Amino acid sequence: MRKTMTPTLWTCALLLAAGTASAQDNVSTVQQIGDGNSALITQPGSRNSSAGTQTGDGNALTVNQGGSLHTASAVQTGNRNTITQDQQGANSRMEATQLGNRNDISQKQSIGPVNDEKARQTGNRNLITQEQIGSGHKAEATQTGNDNVADQLQQGRVNEGLVLQVGDQNEASQLQQGLGNQASITSLGNRNTSTQTQGGTNEANGLQVGNANRLTQSQQGSLNEANATQLGNRNVARQRQDEGNPSFNLATIEQEGNDNRAIQNQGGTLAAQNTAYIDQDGNDHEARQQQTGILNSAQTYQGSSGQYSSTMQDGMNNTVVVKQNHP
Repeated sequence: MRKTMTPTLWTCALLLAAGTASAQDNVSTVQQIGDGNSALITQPGSRNSSAGTQTGDGNALTVNQGGSLHTASAVQTGNRNTITQDQQGANSRMEATQLGNRNDISQKQSIGPVNDEKARQTGNRNLITQEQIGSGHKAEATQTGNDNVADQLQQGRVNEGLVLQVGDQNEASQLQQGLGNQASITSLGNRNTSTQTQGGTNEANGLQVGNANRLTQSQQGSLNEANATQLGNRNVARQRQDEGNPSFNLATIEQEGNDNRAIQNQGGTLAAQNTAYIDQDGNDHEARQQQTGILNSAQTYQGSSGQYSSTMQDGMNNTVVVKQNHP
């Protein structure tokens, strides 16, 4: 005999299905003011929250939240701006804010928990890309001006990256792989470029004030520190720290003037503790320092213009001080 579901059982089944759907407890709010704006919000996970505001014309917002306990917010003011946010894993947060025209922000998080991304842009045709794989990461990028680019990729755990660019056509890139790396770059001017690459557990800091300066910082091993300051135009600074776990190497470059070039390479074994310092005041200087071994110290000071110095240290407890037309 064919059995049919009674009205009472059918009602119970509908209630059960409705209860299963609402148990995901996702929340999405979108506010649009203007013409031709679009928003696509997908929330296949549970207990996620998304908020989007678009003011202007032709802005686009795409949000995808898998996993659980994520928070994403996006604010666009202007025309033809784009924000893309993708969250997987658990308990992470994103914030994206754009003011101007034709700006683009892309944010992605996976695994988690407790990843945090913030992106802010004011101006036109700026681009920020942020991606976090792992847990406990923090990435923050702020750009003011036109045609700036910032790229942040974090893998591992508890890495922190900070980018601040003010001006036009600046480019900053941060790649962090490992545990507890810290990287910061501040660029004030136009056409400056900076690249920071970290493995292990290291710290890198860069400051650029002027135009067309170039900075590269590469760190492996652990507990190395690299600091670079560029004040002027068309200066080049390169710092590389390798090997050793921990290494405790310290590299510092200070450039004030134009068309200077400074290069530092540090290696060594466990607890190398090498120290390298370059101070360039004036124009058209070049200084190179290379250290392998333990407890070596190199200091180079250049003044006036057109100085050249090269220092190489291999061994233990070596000290070099070079002063070229410098107090």
